[in-house]
Amino acid sequence: RRKMGTAGLEGRNVPILCEEDLQGSCSRGYSVFGVCTLPDGEKEEDIDRLYSPMTCKFPSITHLNLAKDPRSQRRNDEDGSSQGENMNDTLNRLIEPLHNLHSLDISYWNKMDDLRCLGPLSPSLTHLILYEVPDLYKAIDNICELSQLRVLDVSQCNRDTGIYPKPATCLYKLITSLSRLTHLDISSTNLAAQPSQQDWPDKESRGYMLCDIYGLQFLRRPLEFLGLFNCDSASHFGSIPAKNISGDATEDQVINALCAYSSRAGLLQAVLNESYQLYRFGNNNPLLRHTEALHLVLKAMHDHLHDSTLQIAGSASLFYIIRKVNMNRDTKRQVVGALLSGMETHMDEQVMVRNCCLSLCQFEIPQEILFDYSRLAILLVTVLQHHNGDSLTQRIVVFLLNSMACHVEGDQKIQVGKYRAIEMILQQIKRKLDANVCDDVMEVGWSFLWNITDETPTNCERFLEAQGLTLFEMCFDSFKGERELVRNMMGLIGNIAEVDSLRRQLMKDSYINIFTTLLALVDDSIEISYNSAGVLAHLVSDGEDAWKGVATDRNEVMHKIMKSCSQWKLETRRFINYRSFRPILRLIPKYEAYASQHWAVWALANLTTTDGNKYCRYVVDEGGEILLIELVLREEVLEGTKKLANIVLENINNWRNTPIEKEEEEERDDTMEVD
Repeated sequence: RRKMGTAGLEGRNVPILCEEDLQGSCSRGYSVFGVCTLPDGEKEEDIDRLYSPMTCKFPSITHLNLAKDPRSQRRNDEDGSSQGENMNDTLNRLIEPLHNLHSLDISYWNKMDDLRCLGPLSPSLTHLILYEVPDLYKAIDNICELSQLRVLDVSQCNRDTGIYPKPATCLYKLITSLSRLTHLDISSTNLAAQPSQQDWPDKESRGYMLCDIYGLQFLRRPLEFLGLFNCDSASHFGSIPAKNISGDATEDQVINALCAYSSRAGLLQAVLNESYQLYRFGNNNPLLRHTEALHLVLKAMHDHLHDSTLQIAGSASLFYIIRKVNMNRDTKRQVVGALLSGMETHMDEQVMVRNCCLSLCQFEIPQEILFDYSRLAILLVTVLQHHNGDSLTQRIVVFLLNSMACHVEGDQKIQVGKYRAIEMILQQIKRKLDANVCDDVMEVGWSFLWNITDETPTNCERFLEAQGLTLFEMCFDSFKGERELVRNMMGLIGNIAEVDSLRRQLMKDSYINIFTTLLALVDDSIEISYNSAGVLAHLVSDGEDAWKGVATDRNEVMHKIMKSCSQWKLETRRFINYRSFRPILRLIPKYEAYASQHWAVWALANLTTTDGNKYCRYVVDEGGEILLIELVLREEVLEGTKKLANIVLENINNWRNTPIEKEEEEERDDTMEVD
C-alpha cells in the first residue's frame, strides 16, 4: 500500500524497483530573484569581506539571495569552521545599508539566533526565505514584526531541525501578526500540529476560517500557496485554506511539491519518493497529470545529476509515469537520455542501474534508442562487468542487449562487438554453466549471440576467439534437453557456418556428432532440425577435401540431411526473419553436394509457400530464380529437389500475377497483426 503522511527524508530511504515491477501546467508557488549568491565553499568569516563592501556601494538593492551551497555548509559543519561568531551579527552588517530590501534568501544559514537584525527591514521586506535555517522557534517573535511579509518560507529538509516547542502557538503568532501573507511554507516542521493543553494560544476564539490546522483558522483570506510536505498528515486534512498546496495527499499536491522544491535536493528526493508511491499505487482519485509529472521528474534528474539518492528516486518514479504518457519523439529522447546519464554517473549504485534498466525495457528496442545506440551498448556491457551478482539486473541487461542486436544493420552490430559485449555475455553464460543453471540469462544470452553474429562475420570471429565453441559444446552436454537453449545455440552455429573463412573451425567430429544428432529433433518444431541440417549443408558443400581431417563420413552425413528434409512439412510456418537469401542461394549451384542443394531448395520452397509476399521478391532480386531454372534443367539433380524448385518457381509466378493493390492490402493486414 501507499505510505501516507510522513515522507522518508533521512538515510537511504529510496524506492527500489524489483521483479514484480515488470508486471504489469504546474501550479506556481513563489519565485525569488537574487543579485548575489554565496559561492561554493565560502565560510562565514569571509562573508563580511566579500559582501559588506558591495551592499554599501549598492544600497538600492531590493532582492538579495545569500543562500549557501548545502554541500559547502555540510563541509563547514564537519571541519568545525562554523563555530565562529553568531551569524545574526554578520547578517546585520550585510543588510544594514539596504533600506529598500524587498526579498531576502538566507537558506542554509545556521546559528542565526533570534534574527533580531531583520527588525529594520520591517517597512520594506515582503519575501523572506529561511529554508533549512535551524532553530527558528527562537526567531518567531522577530519574524512576526515583519508586518509587510507576503512570502514566508520556514521549511526544512530534515524534520529534526523543524521542531518547535509550542508549534500551535508559533503558527498562531505568524498568522495573526503577518496579515499580508499569501505564501507560507512550513514543510518538514511540526507547525501544523494540533493544540495541546500547554500549547493553546487562544481557546476562546474560533478564528475566521474553517480549517483543521489550528493556526490557519485565523487567516483573513485563503493563501495562494501553502507548503505542507512532510508535516505528518496535515496535507490530508479536509479543510485547508489555500489555493495551492504542496504535500503528499493528492496528485496536485505532489505536482506542486515537485515545482516548489525543484532546487532543493534534500526535500526533492523525498518528493520524488512520494511521486513513486503515488504513480505506482495511486490514490482514491484518478491520476490525470502524468505528463506534467514526467517533465518535472526529468528536470529534477537533469538538475541534480550527481545526487545518487535523488537519481534513484527519480528513476523509480519515471518507471511508473512513462507507462501512462503517450510520449513524442523528443520526450522519449529526454527520458532515455536521463536514464543513461543517471546510470553512467552512478554505475556503482546497483539500485540505480537496476531502476534504469527496468525503465529502458518500456521502450521499443532498438528503434527508440538508435540515437544513442553506442552509448547504451557501452553502458550495458559495463553493467555486466560491475553487477554480475544481481540476477535480475543480469537478466534485464542481457534482454536489452539481445533486443539491441535485433533489427539493426551490420555496422551497429560490429559496434556492439567492439565494446566486448560478446565476451561479457560468454562470461555470464560460463557462470551459469559452472553453477549448473539453465535460466533466462543463459537462454537469452545465446539468443543475443545468435542475433549479434547474424550476417556479421567480424562478430562470428570474436565469438570463436573467445572460445565460444568450447562453451557451446559444454552447454550442450549439460543442457541438451533444453529445447529453447539448443535452438538458440544452433542458430548461432548456423551463422558461423555461413562464413567461408570460419566454417572449417566447425570441422571437428564431436561438433559434427552434435549436429547430426539434432537432425532427428522434430517433436514440436522443425527449427532445431532445420538449423542443424543447414549447418551440415554448408559443411558438406566444401567438398571431400574439407572432410579429410575428420572420421565422420561425408556421404553418410548427406544421407542424414536428405532423410531429415523428407520428414519436414513444407507448410510449416517458421518463427524466423530472413533479411537475405544469399547464404542459401550459394548452395544451389553445389551439384557435387546434392544434400546441400536439396536443403537450400527446401528452405526456399518453405519460405515462399508460407510467406510468398515477402520472400518471393528476395529470390528474384538476389538472382535465385535463374539458379532454380538452371537446376531444373540439369539431369543429375534429384527429382525431389527439382520438384521443390518447381514449387518455388510456381510461387514466384503466382506472386507476380497478384494485383499490386491486393498485395499491399495483405502487407497492411500483416502489419496490423504484428502491432
